Amino acid sequence: MVIHVVQPGDSLYRIAQTYHAPLQLMIQQNELREPYRLTPGQTVVVPQPVQVHTVRQGETLSGIAAQHDTTVLALWQNNPQLGGGDRIWPGQTLVVSYGPKLGTFAVNGYAYPNIDQRVLRKTLPYLTYLSVFSYGFDSLGRILPQNAEAITRLARQYGVLPLLVLTTLGEDGQFSSARAQQLLRDPVARGALIENLAQTIAAQGFAGVDIDFEYIPSEDAAAYADFVRAVRTRLEPSGLTVMVALAPKTSADQPGLLYEAHDYAALGAAADDVLLMTYEWVIL
Repeated sequence: MVIHVVQPGDSLYRIAQTYHAPLQLMIQQNELREPYRLTPGQTVVVPQPVQVHTVRQGETLSGIAAQHDTTVLALWQNNPQLGGGDRIWPGQTLVVSYGPKLGTFAVNGYAYPNIDQRVLRKTLPYLTYLSVFSYGFDSLGRILPQNAEAITRLARQYGVLPLLVLTTLGEDGQFSSARAQQLLRDPVARGALIENLAQTIAAQGFAGVDIDFEYIPSEDAAAYADFVRAVRTRLEPSGLTVMVALAPKTSADQPGLLYEAHDYAALGAAADDVLLMTYEWVIL
């Protein structure tokens, strides 16, 4: 598929003709409520399927998948208008395939436990991981109460691995340098947190943890890497993933409280995977 930027005088019909794309499918996949009113600068996804299926009376999504030797997940991915659901109707056009894949990659998304279920179902078919934001802890290493069993259960229904996001967010909703420092310098609290983390992950059905400690004092960089390594040592025998979220640095010695304790080499070696928080970047 391609992405077309609407130019003055463009119409959806003309765009469809230009790319030899199915007009009705363009309307469906772009969720255009007023398809014949386009705005210059607007982007339109132009689907260019290799194989499509027209729904017949009495057919189901799982039955269509079986007919074409594919999966319901693949149909969801190729047809965002389905919203991750199974509601179809006679005459509807579904994309079965788009042709050869360019490669594979992992996709992570963040969500609060109270996310709108419609939004979540629509997004899950495209995710590898769902990071549930967020779980804090107190000075004794106890996990602050949070219940994400419903969201983790739904994620697994779509084949997505739910991750518990462990943060140093305080009651005020801000990342706490003091909380990070206290934990990293207190071996008793640190050990308690790791054990409580393992228990919470098991109880609520998570597939691992995404550790997101921000604004750590620079002198605690090594201790932070050691903590991540210790979490991995505890969780790895259970087949659980340990991911760490990293501030977007442009150099190893980049100054600033957000960056200095995020040692890319040490944290990359300590965790299974890392996630660069490039949404912190500002393009000038």
